[in-house]
Amino acid sequence: MRLADLPRGTVSTALCLVALLRLRKSNWPLLTRALLALLPAFAGRCVLAWRRWLLACGRHPGTAPQRALCFNPSLRVTDFEERFVGTKSSLKHSYDFIVVGSGSSGCACAARLAQTGASVLLIEAGGEAHRCALTQTARNAFRCWQSEIDWGFRTTPQQHLLPRGRVLDLERGKTTGGSSAINYNLWVHGAPQDFDRWAEQYGCKGWSYKEVLPHFKSIEKVTGSYGDSRGKEGPVAVAELFPPLPEVEDFIKACEEHADAQRTLDYNAGQLSGVAPVQLCTNGSGGGRQDCFSVFVEPLLREFPTFQVASESFCRKVLLEQSNLQARGVELELRTGEILQIQCRKEVILSAGALLSPQLLMLSGIGDEHHLRKHGIECLRHLPAVGRNLSDHAIIPVLAQMTEGSKFLGNRVRNSCGTHGVYFWQSNIGKSREERLGRSMGSDLETIFNSRIELSLYPKVTVHELGGFLSKWIADYRSSFFCRFLADLAVQWGHFMESTSHGNEAFARSLELMTISNHPQSRDPNYFSEKEDVDAMVEAFRRMMRIFAAPSFAKYLEKFHPSTPRADAGEAEISDYVRSSSRTTWHYSCTTRMGITEKDSVCDPEGRVHGVKNLRVADAGLMPEVVSGNTHAACVMIGDRVGFLIASEHSMGKGR
Repeated sequence: MRLADLPRGTVSTALCLVALLRLRKSNWPLLTRALLALLPAFAGRCVLAWRRWLLACGRHPGTAPQRALCFNPSLRVTDFEERFVGTKSSLKHSYDFIVVGSGSSGCACAARLAQTGASVLLIEAGGEAHRCALTQTARNAFRCWQSEIDWGFRTTPQQHLLPRGRVLDLERGKTTGGSSAINYNLWVHGAPQDFDRWAEQYGCKGWSYKEVLPHFKSIEKVTGSYGDSRGKEGPVAVAELFPPLPEVEDFIKACEEHADAQRTLDYNAGQLSGVAPVQLCTNGSGGGRQDCFSVFVEPLLREFPTFQVASESFCRKVLLEQSNLQARGVELELRTGEILQIQCRKEVILSAGALLSPQLLMLSGIGDEHHLRKHGIECLRHLPAVGRNLSDHAIIPVLAQMTEGSKFLGNRVRNSCGTHGVYFWQSNIGKSREERLGRSMGSDLETIFNSRIELSLYPKVTVHELGGFLSKWIADYRSSFFCRFLADLAVQWGHFMESTSHGNEAFARSLELMTISNHPQSRDPNYFSEKEDVDAMVEAFRRMMRIFAAPSFAKYLEKFHPSTPRADAGEAEISDYVRSSSRTTWHYSCTTRMGITEKDSVCDPEGRVHGVKNLRVADAGLMPEVVSGNTHAACVMIGDRVGFLIASEHSMGKGR
């Protein structure tokens, strides 16, 4: 057994026991007695840790014993419902369509197919926590970080981040609703140029902006005075922040006056660039999160009895007929440990996300032949692009403290996790790239304004600050059991401070600008391996500091975080800040991307896996290039469009 396989806290507990035994021989009798009095507590902790680990052994990731091993416990047992748990008796032998993954794309795709009257099975590995208070209130999104409803993925050591080899947490929703149940609630279509590039540069006919716009309109129900380019009757409610905050208007003025920005009434109306209040997928002023399971799936379950959901059911692989290379079903592992093979009469659709869909393809024998052989998997279809070209949006923050008198608004701001304003703009790097390529690229940077952040962020920031301190010596601080033990303590300390006046004061006066790199050149993910990405972020830092210095905005500023370079710092210092402070925005994409040739793509423009019958992908992995902005809305559109294409192909009507 490797040390990494031991339950969290085992090694640190053992070290504490050894220290106690050694203290028995010390010259500090009072301290020795006090520490020895804690011996039963240490022993109990060790026993409980081993018990949790033993219960979780052999269980798939969606089960309660596995959830108990999470890094940041935030949910209660009662937060998980059991209405749709997959069992041997409840699951049928076969369905017309099987959709794997109930996230942003999977729910939209399954809903499209279910409305045709076909029998549809929607599979989710995680439990049913999409309706609990933690997930339904967007301002609590931060508690979901590395929690029971997060897959807990991590990058490989990133050699171009500081310290060298720094490892990033990759959040990904593991519950009904997927990442739509834990994301930060922003609703951004992307730039029209993004979709036109898909169609023209990559040969993905049918995906131009003009062609995908009807899907966006059919999805959304926009509140406010927007034009005809926005949907009014769709299932996803979209609204601006409620109530409006005074500093949002001042942020917009600062961008207009000191950052060459133009105010836009609607960045989702075909012109992305400009500055505006954010749009959120939220139930208007009521503030409830619009997760995709609640929006697309639940309303249809009573109306269409042939539509079924199986939660806590882990898809192990797609079943393929080797004779004609055709998907005939999936292999599931239920929470009881039972293995079932479910047959599919028409098509299997993978919507497990850009990290898990390519893994499922590879486990099923589809991918790079050499890579599969190395892992002992028989290659049934050689597709070298499976799992490659991973693209993600990196982000850098500038954190400050607001002046006295700025109070947290609590429940008054329920439909936002603190994100209030957004500014899409083009860097000089982006402009030179346009000239070099000879085509329009659009806004390559997105600056987000956060203020009055929800107090539930405190535990996360506590661990983040601890990790930042430890990472000066340990790039992957969670690889050390002693450091993981410290991180556990930091979570508990954060929860304690959250309820004290100190915690309230810290977050009542928080203020942050964050810039996202929307057109990253680095891949797989290899953050900032391309110098252009660093140069664009250096320019972004300087522009953020100009916004902070604008008179309309500077009145809110008291002081910057100690790690922030001066506004007039040199390029080398700012570059180091970019590499050391950057993190992911969890916009993974392009790992099963669409295209024409099998050499550099995985699927055709209708989502069909090259050379495999009855198997498609419908999630962010399908993007040839990641969209400019937050990916949730584009993922819903992709699921809706692929579902529409499948329904049309099988002549079953057009659904919604």
